[in-house]
Amino acid sequence: MNSPDNKDNELQRRERELQERKRANRLREIEAEINQPPLHQTTKHQDSQRSPQPWYKKLANVGKFVAIVVTIVVSIQLVGTLSYVIIFGAVGWVAYKLFFEGDRSK
Repeated sequence: MNSPDNKDNELQRRERELQERKRANRLREIEAEINQPPLHQTTKHQDSQRSPQPWYKKLANVGKFVAIVVTIVVSIQLVGTLSYVIIFGAVGWVAYKLFFEGDRSK
């Protein structure tokens, strides 16, 4: 009934249809690329009046760092001095209790 020539012809017909569909799809893709609106080169908006200069930002950060370091150093000195006062006060109080207050009770 079906001869090999008919099968070969059928396969060739299907291949041609497939290739035609591929060409049609590719043509549509190319047309879509061509019909895209043109792209314009853009640039970043720079508002120089409002934004501080880069060296000003660095200077502000350095100023904050120096302020923090000075505050820490002053705090350490204050705590050290306060601890000396407390230690000498405690030693003086103990010496007073041992030597001077004990004499009155006799």
